[in-house]
Amino acid sequence: MELGRKSSKGCVVVLVCSIVVLLAVLLTMILLKDGGGGKPEFIKDAEEKLDEMEKPGDKAVRDKYDIEQTVMALYSIEKALKESSSFEDMTEFIVSSQSEHVAHDVRLLRAKFFNAYKNLVEARDRIAEMESLYKTTSGAMLDLLSITGGSLVPVLDADREQAKRIWQKRIEEANLKRDMKRRLDENSSEILAVLFEYSAVSAKYYSEWDRLCAARDRAYLAFYERDWAEMSKSARSAREVFRHDEESSILLCVSLLEGGAELGQAEAASTMEEMLESSNGQSAPAYLLRGVKRFKDGDIEGAVLDFDQAAAYYPRQGEKIENRLDLYRKRAFLNRSKEGRVIIGCYRGIMSGAGYFSPDFQKARLLLAKGEREKAKQKIFEHFFRRRLQGQWDKVLNDFLFCRDFLGTDMREILVSERYNIAIEQSWMSGSPAVTLKNNDEKTLHNATLLVCVRFTDMMKGDYISFPVGNSAAAIPGLQSASFGKIDIKEESVRSLGMEKKWKDAVEYGAVLISDELITWAEPEPVCEKPGNDGVEGEQKGKIKEIFDDAVEKIIGK
Repeated sequence: MELGRKSSKGCVVVLVCSIVVLLAVLLTMILLKDGGGGKPEFIKDAEEKLDEMEKPGDKAVRDKYDIEQTVMALYSIEKALKESSSFEDMTEFIVSSQSEHVAHDVRLLRAKFFNAYKNLVEARDRIAEMESLYKTTSGAMLDLLSITGGSLVPVLDADREQAKRIWQKRIEEANLKRDMKRRLDENSSEILAVLFEYSAVSAKYYSEWDRLCAARDRAYLAFYERDWAEMSKSARSAREVFRHDEESSILLCVSLLEGGAELGQAEAASTMEEMLESSNGQSAPAYLLRGVKRFKDGDIEGAVLDFDQAAAYYPRQGEKIENRLDLYRKRAFLNRSKEGRVIIGCYRGIMSGAGYFSPDFQKARLLLAKGEREKAKQKIFEHFFRRRLQGQWDKVLNDFLFCRDFLGTDMREILVSERYNIAIEQSWMSGSPAVTLKNNDEKTLHNATLLVCVRFTDMMKGDYISFPVGNSAAAIPGLQSASFGKIDIKEESVRSLGMEKKWKDAVEYGAVLISDELITWAEPEPVCEKPGNDGVEGEQKGKIKEIFDDAVEKIIGK
């Protein structure tokens, strides 16, 4: 009897052990089948949100797209690959909203990128492992997007076997666990297929965008030269590539309004209304242009109202400017010539309300036509105060050019350059030079702001970049000096030139001084020549008059 009970207990133990072993085997099989971790929550959430993105939708809607929005969407995929630090960051970009004006096949690319990499990550992966896996994957993708010589050059014709070798090399060199390398290998075909599709799609739209840019760039250069006939011709060519391009429409309107041909006025009016309709009445440049037309037609009250509405809407365009400037920055070659910088500068002026597109300047133009010079002068001051309030300093020099070319104003009536000097001191401990203003007049300056303008090496004569300095000074008593703080040379030179410059690279400089009493060009303070003195300070002696004359002639106007 006792023996029977022991035998029964033994059988139970054996049965339990067998069940445990069987469960372990089943669990192992499940782990081998699905990776053992399941999907992370951010992947599951994204799958639900992406269902709508992959629906075909209406064909008429699919066939209508904005080439600029479409190219920005393509570029944003590449930018997300570069700037995201993890699959979760990349997934947040994937599910973020995008413009309805993006071409349908480009809209689908986001979902396809997600589907290509979603099986690479598992819930059990540690954060460090996920980041390492993402670094390897995104690095391989960027390598493949650039194997033909540039990140925007399509790899459509690239050798697919070469692409596979590049991918395999990345995986082999990566410091990843064997399981993660297996996942990369298993999903490589789908990822490579998406990259080649991205290349084919981008080739189609970048080619169209290049044609648009070529015609539009020519229109910008004609605007700078005030060649209205060429500007009109080039703007029309750009609109033939893409009818609803905002920049081309604006340039066409300017050329028609300023070209003097009566036949073009109706076309300008219809183009402005088209711009207002497509922007739901939110286009600041369109209101400004309509104000110019009303002014020319003699409708002064209507013109002033449009200028006021343009002034109210311009601050809202800041985000739009930065998004579009990403594409201009992508065309890095523009920063390597004065003409290229003219193109970028003209775009900034249109979108930020500078130069021709300043509502205050257009009001001053209207007042000057009526012979009210003092009121016009006040509007000029208001423009520069507005520029200071909004922190938009990069177009101040072009503002001076507008005052000369369109207002017919001798800026020497406002400028008193001989009475103010700036001194710039480079500290060996800091890459940011300190700026001091010397007030050589007996009168006190109030609410004064400085904008230092510098031409660096590799920049053409007459071409400058601008640096706001410190905060405004409440008062600078007569015959005294005031320190304005330091200039951040590095950040602004990279932003404006696409390359880092230091103060030792400065060839010449001066400053725009804006105060309640005057707006003036301040030239460098004279320095004595010292043995062994080098850099920009050593170059100032004997060149100050030349610098000032050149600045007045090319920037401020005779």
